[in-house]
Order: sequence, then structure tokens, then C-alpha cells
Amino acid sequence: MPKLASNTASDSLQPSAVLVVSQRPRPGLGRILPSLEALGLPAVAMLASQLGDALPPPFHAAPQQVVVLAIDAESVRAAWRAGAGLVAGLGSGKHGASQLAAGAELLLEAPSEIGNGSLLSAYAEKFRALPDAAAILAALAGRPLALLFDFDGTLAPVPDHPADGCLPPAMRELLARLVARHPLAVVSGRALHDLATRVALPSAYLAGNHGLELRGADYDPQALELAAGWRPLLDAVHDRLSPLLGGYPGCVIEHKGVTVSVHYRAVAPGAAVMLRRDVVSAVAAFDGLVVDGGRQVLEIRPAIDRDKGTAVEWLHGRMQRLVGHCMPIFFGDDLADEAAFRAARRAGGYGVLIARSGRPTAASCRLDSPEALLAALASLLD
Repeated sequence: MPKLASNTASDSLQPSAVLVVSQRPRPGLGRILPSLEALGLPAVAMLASQLGDALPPPFHAAPQQVVVLAIDAESVRAAWRAGAGLVAGLGSGKHGASQLAAGAELLLEAPSEIGNGSLLSAYAEKFRALPDAAAILAALAGRPLALLFDFDGTLAPVPDHPADGCLPPAMRELLARLVARHPLAVVSGRALHDLATRVALPSAYLAGNHGLELRGADYDPQALELAAGWRPLLDAVHDRLSPLLGGYPGCVIEHKGVTVSVHYRAVAPGAAVMLRRDVVSAVAAFDGLVVDGGRQVLEIRPAIDRDKGTAVEWLHGRMQRLVGHCMPIFFGDDLADEAAFRAARRAGGYGVLIARSGRPTAASCRLDSPEALLAALASLLD
């Protein structure tokens, strides 16, 4: 049965869980968990090898919503690779120094310090005080960059109805100038054909449906459409949801070929809770589909390993094959953009959150709004 994906979690500056991680089994780790749970946080102990390339979702928490309390330097490094929201160490003397050298952002010298609230305050402050992206972009002027953008809420204001999304003229003009200097891509939840019409930049790379549809700047006819075989199932889901959600005034169901979106921006807040439950329950009858959450939207898509992060990896790789080395910078505003932030950072670049305040995020830095983005991008042309 599909569950509402982790990126529907609250934007609160409170972590969702703590993972106590060590390189090898340590029987005493379990004694630490009650101290963490006393802070109101679910906690679990695990090995660094279990983290792999992505944090597991024992509490359906996205990586940036998890604090890792690492017992050794290798666990610190594993937590960074996995994209943890905060990486703290536990140890003193040379042991603690090795954790700091490995990248621990906070060091607790003894388990007795767990209850002092420093984990929670460090986590909140980290995301409340995200660096200003404008200064970072200005410093990068003249360097080879790969510029990748979300569409709605980033390049363009979020519309009340998806059909009304429009790229502002000033942003369109600026992108046309930028694409002459840097490879540029737009990565969106919109269908590829819809995105291409709204962006209308022949030299831009495009990724639609959260990476399920990909196209290079040369408009390669072998563009990747990775989920075409799922269309009959998505048709059936759309037909099931249409009458079910007709009782929710303001709800908009959008069939995008290989995904289905349920927009509830105009639905009354009290009714939106029941709407989300109804959608998840209805989709549970269809094998092979998942429900992802975004900003007042639910995305129903095939359960395959494709998202905005894999799209950024594909696009950046293609860009580098054509133009040589270029640093990726991904700009986005929504929870669905977190995978893209992580992909950009793994490749040595930046993730830029477009939001008026900080939140738990894999982004490196922040701009307040699409208008602030417009001004910051102009510095790349100086």
C-alpha cells in the first residue's frame, strides 16, 4: 500500500528523527536512545554501512529532516554522503577531534549532554541562517556553470491554477541571455510538452514530470520518456480519482501522461486533510504507484527510480559531454526539489532554495523570491 511520501512533512525547524550511527556494532548504543526520545524525537541506532547513499526512512522522514549522532569519523562521513540535515559527533579528546575533522557540525563530548537541547537548537539555527545565495552567485561570475531551475515558484510565481503558470517577460529575457553563456535546464513537475511551451527557449535542456521525461538542448529525437508503459495505469487512476474528488470544491486533477497531479491549493484547509487521505487510499488499489507530496499538490507516479535528482544528474552529465566541466547550480522552492539539491551538491555545486524563510533543506543557500532570483542571476552577466 502506498504511503504519503516523506516530502509531505512539515517545514518546521524541528527534526523528524535522530539516527545514532556507528561504524561497527556497539551494544551500549541503545542506552542513548531514551535520552533522545525524551527530547520528543523518535530515535534508532544503526550501522554506518546501512546508510548507503540515502538515509533509510524508519519514520518516513526525508534526509534533510534527520539528525545523525555519529559515534566515529566514518559514521560522520557516511551521514554527509547520505544528506543528513545535521551531522553531530559524540566523543571527546582525539576521538572527538577526528569526528570534527571528518565534518561533524556539532560535538557532544558525553551522552549526558544529549538532554541539553543543543541538537535541536543547532538544527534549527542551521536552516534559519542559510547563506545568502546572491553573494555566492556574484562570486561565481565568469566561471563555467550549469544552471538548472525548477519552474513554478522559482522562475515563475506559483499560479492559482496550473494552466495559468507563465514565465515573466523579464525572467524570459534574462534566461535568453544566460543560455548564450551557460548550459541551462528547466526541471519541472509539468509535462514535457507543457514545459517546452512555457519556457520556449530552443537552447534549453528540459526535464518534465519530475524527471520521467527528459530532453537535451539539441532536441534529440531519442529523448528519454521513461514511463510511457505506465500510461494505461495512470489513465485508470485518473478515472478513479475524478469522481471521488469531485466533492472537493477547488480541487484540480491534472493528467500529465506519465503522472497525475492533484492540486488542492484552493481547497479549504480542513477538507484538504481528508482529500489527502482519500487520494492515498484510492491509489493503494493500484500496484506500482506512489504518492509524492509537494506544496499543496499530490503527485501520483510510477514507483521507479526517477526524480528531479536523477534528472539533474542526467542533464549535468550531458552538458559536460558537450561543453566540458561546469559547476551545477539548481534553483528550486518546493519539497520535491530536495533530491535535485542533493544531486547538485554531490557534483560539487550548489542548491539554492527560493523561500522567504529557512526550512530543513539540502540546499546550500537561499534567496527570498523569484524576484530576488532575477536580481541575483543578473550578476552572472557582469
